[in-house]
Amino acid sequence: MTAASGAAHGLLLRHVTTPDGQLALPVDPAIIARAEGIDVPSVGDAYGRWDSAVALGRALEPDGAEFGWPGDFAYALLMPAEIMRVMFASDLDVPEMACGFGAPWCQVRRRLAMLGLEPYCE
Repeated sequence: MTAASGAAHGLLLRHVTTPDGQLALPVDPAIIARAEGIDVPSVGDAYGRWDSAVALGRALEPDGAEFGWPGDFAYALLMPAEIMRVMFASDLDVPEMACGFGAPWCQVRRRLAMLGLEPYCE
């Protein structure tokens, strides 16, 4: 797990996990940001949710973080690896995953590629 993924995972555990230990999807990064005392744009649609997650990642980015930290954080926050793997194994297609995560389908494809689940091409 990268530092960005670890930071996202911690926030998910603190703010998005249901009482029975499940993750409530789709994740709303603006609600998490407000709970952390950070101002980010509110979510309007999948692209707004992505922008909010990246903005939250920028706000939390530690000094000396690797290039791309906010984006890596956003991927891990909106599309946790474990859930991506389960959805992929369940033969959900990219639009179905995008709907479940409330994320742009292009970001879902990139996340699948990052996890080695499918090749990515633009």
